[in-house]
Amino acid sequence: MAERVRGVLAAKLDLVLRLAGDSPHSAELLDAKARLFGDICHTFTADLRRLLTGLFTEAGTPASVAPAEAADICIALVVGLESVSDARQLFTPAADALLAGLLTSPLSGCTPRVTTPGGAPPGSATHPA
Repeated sequence: MAERVRGVLAAKLDLVLRLAGDSPHSAELLDAKARLFGDICHTFTADLRRLLTGLFTEAGTPASVAPAEAADICIALVVGLESVSDARQLFTPAADALLAGLLTSPLSGCTPRVTTPGGAPPGSATHPA
């Protein structure tokens, strides 16, 4: 289950980082309060929250954290990472630490990474930089 949650979070972060990097109008595209795209951003985030809540309901969370709260915590993590320059490098350790506290089952060793447009994770031997 941890892989599925990580995959959802990685996809959201990668989408935002690609939009922010590809468009001079990224603030308008990504701002939930923007007039033109606010509804789209709000709907996307609500759908993402429902998906994560379902995953946490299925997987189980500690008694002190409801599945919807776990989803909100995960979304907050990704939103925070969206604003830092080394988001891709921080994603995996941040997601692992977060999920270790939110899931009742142990984490597995399979960890998806947010990748560059070239496909390789930053810092890897095949990274295009």
